[in-house]
Amino acid sequence: MNRTVYKTEYYAVEVNDQHEIVVFDQMPESASVVAMHEGCLLLVRQYREAVDEITWELPGGTVRPGEEAAAAARRELEEEAGIRCKDLSYMGSAYPMASLANRKVHYYFTDVLKPAGALDRRPDDDDVAAAWVPLRDVFRKVQQGGVDAMVGHGLLLGSLNGYFSIE
Repeated sequence: MNRTVYKTEYYAVEVNDQHEIVVFDQMPESASVVAMHEGCLLLVRQYREAVDEITWELPGGTVRPGEEAAAAARRELEEEAGIRCKDLSYMGSAYPMASLANRKVHYYFTDVLKPAGALDRRPDDDDVAAAWVPLRDVFRKVQQGGVDAMVGHGLLLGSLNGYFSIE
């Protein structure tokens, strides 16, 4: 039986019988967007305290209670990158850290984009920036370990769904 060692309204951290840490996310779903434009992938750069590094990630975040995953993907795309999309195509889902946490990520693809206007940033978002990165450079970053693992999964799903090819 697991023993709770830390709990907030967002997470419960437990230790199991094998003395392993397990994280239970109280809002366990998130949505990420593979957004393409003229051969480039939209990535978000931000500092992540857990690894003490700046990472490159797909735009995305938590699906709020009562929110559809596609709506969360649209919201996150606009919040993080100032981009709106007309259409989203669902590509699949995955548990990126199933051995540690219950977080499930839903992946969407879009290439029909338009600027949303000025970004509405919170004060704690100073280290968040979006950039269009040529797809070949993103593949290189994945190979070299310079991106969040969800980028690689998003690229694989994009390729498997026929949106682009991995060359």
